[in-house]
Amino acid sequence: MNMTRVAAATLAAVSLGTAAVAEESPLPTAVMADGGRTAECDEPMNAEGVIGTSSLGGGQMLVEVRCWTAAYQSGSIFFVFRKGAAKQARLLRFQMPAKAGFTTSLSLSDADFDEKTRIMRSHTKGRGAGDCGASGEWSWTGSDFKLARYWSKPDCDGEPFDDTDDKWQVFPPKH
Repeated sequence: MNMTRVAAATLAAVSLGTAAVAEESPLPTAVMADGGRTAECDEPMNAEGVIGTSSLGGGQMLVEVRCWTAAYQSGSIFFVFRKGAAKQARLLRFQMPAKAGFTTSLSLSDADFDEKTRIMRSHTKGRGAGDCGASGEWSWTGSDFKLARYWSKPDCDGEPFDDTDDKWQVFPPKH
């Protein structure tokens, strides 16, 4: 992941036996707390929950914050703001295919943002074996992430789910 890891310096300091100084969060705690409540997160919304920050270009920053954890995956919420205006950070929403049209998610499972291509990827396992689930890609438009591709394998049948296999692609629809 091309995200700047906030906790890395603290972990390194603890590993070296030196006094670790608490890292300052790129977002105000109140902004993270509001986003966490909206997204119904179960992880604490504080500086330790910040996974990383990335530049989106044009003076905009992306911040990933841990939202939930499960046995074999975790989820994050994302905020965008202009440099110097963290108090106005906005919680991002991600469009996903649903049975009847589309739905919106506030968190992404096992997300990975590529700062160079400005593509966000997410993968959700339906169960630990990894033989069912969903994956998606969203492209940064300059103001939001737009759904680019999505794969879904709802049947947990022992056959591996590979999101590079077009047979599981549900968006854009195959013709």
